[in-house]
Amino acid sequence: MLGVDRLDYTKGIGHRIKAYGELLAEGRLKVEDVTLVQVASPSRERVDAYVNLRDEIELAVGRINGDTDTMGHSAIRYLHQAFPREEMVALYLAADVMLVTALRDGMNLVAKEYIATRADNRGALVLSEFAGAADELRQAIRVNPHDIEDLKEAIMTAVEMPAAEQSKRMRSLRRRVLEHDVNAWSSSFLEALAAARAARM
Repeated sequence: MLGVDRLDYTKGIGHRIKAYGELLAEGRLKVEDVTLVQVASPSRERVDAYVNLRDEIELAVGRINGDTDTMGHSAIRYLHQAFPREEMVALYLAADVMLVTALRDGMNLVAKEYIATRADNRGALVLSEFAGAADELRQAIRVNPHDIEDLKEAIMTAVEMPAAEQSKRMRSLRRRVLEHDVNAWSSSFLEALAAARAARM
């Protein structure tokens, strides 16, 4: 599973980590089967509230990993750094489940970038109903991220979704994104996608 956000209270990173940690604690997910990769790009590093947020998230990550990690498996890979576009494309391609669970948001291009990479028509998108993209990405698994139980159920729906349903939903999502693009963004992102694919060959 993958989360990609600026380190910001509005992005719901803490809610996401809490829900995931509870699923592990309840045995509904097993650390041997799933890892959450959370990219949290630095944001407003000199503002006390954001320093506190970073401390809260890192404490939660450390607690979950300490409780659930094994010698061979880690529950959460937390990356407090920005990555170049090519590396982000590789992360999108590796993610079976994308978590976009902002408490409030604008359009949220991360959701659309994930969809744009999924030429294999696989993968599941969990999308906050408070993200602007939710109005048009109707085949995503919609969630109220303020409700931890709802978030847990959405994660499980994504994890357990059959391949045929993934494919049906993703084809519809990709059609929407590719037919309603912004040319400047689309061309640069698709170039990065092509470069990442070439590098993997």
